Amino acid sequence: MPRPRRGFTLIELLVVIAIIAVLIALLLPAVQQAREAARRAQCQNNLKQIGLALHNYHDVSNQFPMAFIRASTVANTEGWGWGAMILPQLEQGNLFDRLGVTQYRLTDVLAGLKPDLASVQDRTTIFQTRLPVYICPSDSNDGLVPAQKDFRNGLGTSAGGLGNFRPAISNYMGNWGTRTGATTQDAPDPVRDSWGIFICKGRAPGQGKVGINHITDGTSNTIIVGERESQQGRAGVWVGVQNQNAGGQRGNVQVIGQGSPLINATDPPFDWNATNGTGAGEGFSSEHTGGAQFLFCDGSVKFISENINHNWPGSQNEATVATMGTYQRLLRRNDGFPTGEF
Repeated sequence: MPRPRRGFTLIELLVVIAIIAVLIALLLPAVQQAREAARRAQCQNNLKQIGLALHNYHDVSNQFPMAFIRASTVANTEGWGWGAMILPQLEQGNLFDRLGVTQYRLTDVLAGLKPDLASVQDRTTIFQTRLPVYICPSDSNDGLVPAQKDFRNGLGTSAGGLGNFRPAISNYMGNWGTRTGATTQDAPDPVRDSWGIFICKGRAPGQGKVGINHITDGTSNTIIVGERESQQGRAGVWVGVQNQNAGGQRGNVQVIGQGSPLINATDPPFDWNATNGTGAGEGFSSEHTGGAQFLFCDGSVKFISENINHNWPGSQNEATVATMGTYQRLLRRNDGFPTGEF
């Protein structure tokens, strides 16, 4: 008698393959969600590290760093940003010293006036140093600012020795508050104050300083740093700003953000040539689904939905402040209004 053959029929094999395919299809989203949860946790940890660094800076200086140091009143002049000022508190003291943040102006370093950074290659390399603490793992970037033609976010225009190169990126922007339209925000002048935490260094002594004592709304109710992604929002840089004295927000958006655009705004993209752009390049955004993560002045990190109550009346005089949304109030340090649930 012939022995019966053991094996799968074609139909049985196809059924098994179909079942495996279904199981893989069900498993992949779970794996992707787990990976995004890990990336989001790392992003949260980055913000906590930045928060600790800012508070350590405050302990030494009795104030938070300014948005950037205005090295000159001349247009197309670069200035150190707050991200460079807190490098020692982020265990990047060697980089801080190599850059000469407290010894040289950024525009001078770019011009090759710092002896150990005299060559163009040395300067370009150090300004393209990627710092993981400033990069959100969920953001799809190569570690340098985007190279889109409509995004002139390079450094070195005034120096002439480097040209418009791509510096290292930062996904974390300081809270400038609610915008007034003026680029040289000199606190505590109530006309020019943006009511955030990161204010530009003013011309007069004592201006531009914001400490915990100025946050009368409470540190747990006031944002100090938020995210900005690199695709629509074009993110920013950690080293500083370019063209800090020009009209509109050109330059400022490299290190700070403000509350007139929606979270995760998609239009219009920031236009360097517009004097009052209010698109994604000025606000806060992320590649996390549904919102972005924000660091508060008490050191806590919270995820804020893109659907948070948002109302920007277009100005911030006494009559309009009361109508601002919850989001705008979280960005203002001393408006005296309750924030409510968010």
